[in-house]
Amino acid sequence: MKSLLIRMVGFGVFTAMVWGLLFLTCSQSFDLEYRLIGQETNWGYVNQRSSEWAAQSAHAEDVLFFGSSTCYGSIDPHALEAFGLNGFNFCSSSQNVGNSLYLLQAALEEASPGLVVLDVYPKVWGINAARFESTKDWITNSNLRGGRWSSAYRAMAWESKDLFTLAQTVYYDAVRPFREAGSNPNLKPDKNGLYGGLGWVERTFPAIDSIACETERVKMSAYECGAVESIRALCEVRGIQLILLNPPQLCEEDFDQPRCFEGLTYIEGNRWPGAKTPTNYYDDHHLVGAGARDYSAWLAREIAALHHALP
Repeated sequence: MKSLLIRMVGFGVFTAMVWGLLFLTCSQSFDLEYRLIGQETNWGYVNQRSSEWAAQSAHAEDVLFFGSSTCYGSIDPHALEAFGLNGFNFCSSSQNVGNSLYLLQAALEEASPGLVVLDVYPKVWGINAARFESTKDWITNSNLRGGRWSSAYRAMAWESKDLFTLAQTVYYDAVRPFREAGSNPNLKPDKNGLYGGLGWVERTFPAIDSIACETERVKMSAYECGAVESIRALCEVRGIQLILLNPPQLCEEDFDQPRCFEGLTYIEGNRWPGAKTPTNYYDDHHLVGAGARDYSAWLAREIAALHHALP
């Protein structure tokens, strides 16, 4: 028994040393890192979004946005300034409400907004692959590390049930202080995106003229509803107004409003006057730059009306 225990401990030490050597070697070579650890990307500019947030010594944002690409490519927080408010966009590709919960927890350690806007784009409901994409994005491309941020990435990785993704959180936590995301000179640019600041990415794809739509019926999973409830509770404890947002879409999903939405403020983005104008989009749900600016101005008015109505 003692001999078996010694062998098990020895194997564990050997495995740790192998992983340590692999991580150290990859940290010295972008090529090896890409082949063996993870592929950093500029797509969606999580690197610039996180760097901009980290560069601020103090945060006085009134509004924080969380959600998927229908949020980061469509909502320009600069539009709030016309109403005496300011904000920041923490959205990322395929980010569902579970991812948003952990990122919100981290952000609230550094900021005290009056409002949190949660983009609940229905197309990603119940799709685990979507949650995994956002998890990888933040682990690999974020320059927000340590404390609550690293805990958020580990929590997202743990929920992915993928041990290698969990190992990636350790690797990038160790590497990022010495080599920022986005610093690789060979990193391919996001050819159809311009980082506009405050977390917004302006999409430069050509606008469409028309599109054929098929209605798809979707349902929010119990996991996602649980995340909405957790976000609600987190906001209530801190005295933050939570707003749910269904983003504008040319082709809308059909759904019954989830029970976890009951009692929460809800903005229907499809009420935006430009919601059904094809030239505002480059596909059935992503806005081009001009569409995003017009939508952001409309949304800012809606948010400001709610904010000023608060006691």
